[in-house]
Amino acid sequence: MNNLIDKLKKIIEENKNKKFYVADDEYITYDELNKLSSKYSKYLKQEGTSPVIIYGHKEQYVIISIISCLMAKRAYIPIGSCTPLSRLKEIVSLTKSSLVITDKDIEIENTTCIKVEELEKFSNESIKSNDNETAYIIFTSGSTGIPKGVPISYDNLDNFIKWISRLNPLNEYKNINVLNQASFSFDLSVADLYYSLFNGHTLYAYTDDFDNLSDNLYHLLEKINVAVMTPTFMRLCLLTKDFNETNYNNFKCVYFCGEQLDKKIVKKIFERFPNIKIINAYGPTEATSAVSATLITKEILLDDNTLLPCGDIETSACNIDIIDNQIILSGKSVSSGYIGYKSGGFFKKNNINSFNTGDIGYIKSNKLYCKGRIDNQVKYKGYRIELNDIEENINKIKGVKISAVIAKKNDDDTVKTIKAFIEGENIESEYIKEELKKLIPEYMIPKVFTIVEKLPINKNGKIDRKALLNI
Repeated sequence: MNNLIDKLKKIIEENKNKKFYVADDEYITYDELNKLSSKYSKYLKQEGTSPVIIYGHKEQYVIISIISCLMAKRAYIPIGSCTPLSRLKEIVSLTKSSLVITDKDIEIENTTCIKVEELEKFSNESIKSNDNETAYIIFTSGSTGIPKGVPISYDNLDNFIKWISRLNPLNEYKNINVLNQASFSFDLSVADLYYSLFNGHTLYAYTDDFDNLSDNLYHLLEKINVAVMTPTFMRLCLLTKDFNETNYNNFKCVYFCGEQLDKKIVKKIFERFPNIKIINAYGPTEATSAVSATLITKEILLDDNTLLPCGDIETSACNIDIIDNQIILSGKSVSSGYIGYKSGGFFKKNNINSFNTGDIGYIKSNKLYCKGRIDNQVKYKGYRIELNDIEENINKIKGVKISAVIAKKNDDDTVKTIKAFIEGENIESEYIKEELKKLIPEYMIPKVFTIVEKLPINKNGKIDRKALLNI
């Protein structure tokens, strides 16, 4: 733990006059980040020892709070501002957090909700003894309708930082601008945040809505050298024909993770950017953002395999095995287990943290390939969603008897849209949608709601989800 903090302080000192984080034309330098984080970390040590929830989007206080928590050795929990208050309260309850840092006007019983600058109110308190080993906790969608918290230790994070900093060609770049696309509440952002921070780069945040790409994005991309994004986000970028090497000649590399990368989109990228480097990475939240990656070349596109590799086994951040066609991870990247949940895929192998991802995959010529899931978990626009989570929350709504949520897919097996079918009395689609907004984040809400007299049942007496795909 101390080793990671010492590294951080050294990097900050070496780059103190450089911009670290830029969002909406406002920026903070490495030196400013250090001074503020050092001040607030002291107050955090005086406030308490519980995990700290950071409730916001991509405002400067979110970054300052993250680094302050790291320095204070208090686990931080990034929660997107699109998360409803009811779900936020569930997370507070699960983590027993005494503090929420936010610029929102909210109240939660037995929890202090304040702006980061208001931490000074604890300056007269004594410093609390703290033996915490958790760097951060990211909450993902849970199949029971309750979010799952994944604690990532300082050792997990240190292992990830070493891995991504050695990754070819990321290890070659100096003094570059890196794009942050994902919310800090999603583990894709762990890649851009810590790659930038521990290599002295500048992180540029795209702050607008995912579904409504604006001209701001393209102005931002003109400055970017390395982009960390999902394939879905790249598809949206490519809708503008002017997005090409001639107009964006600073664009050197793109790091993909969070969704399956399709050959068709890679071909389009190479057509627009003939000299670009494309990295395809793989890894779940439970193993610190990503554990394996590989460089996608034009030659790879010519092979007969319909899938693109998502990792090189020899350079992975942890051990990767295939058991019963499922990807099994073990080693320094793997978390110790969910907060408040049973094993859920975690186990010990020779006393080493291990995790059954539930991803279907195989290894060929030392390359890792991922084919999909064995369960109802999907990736939608880079977001990890348990369809059962949506169903459980729909079923809580007054008037609903039962529901079924399905994912309609594109030809390349990516999710096109999420649809909900509902049995109930005196209910309408708009009513369900509005009530659901109070229970789950916006990105999880289905695009289509269909009220049915009765859901189809298969011969096993279960909801016939295959039949729903044809409605």
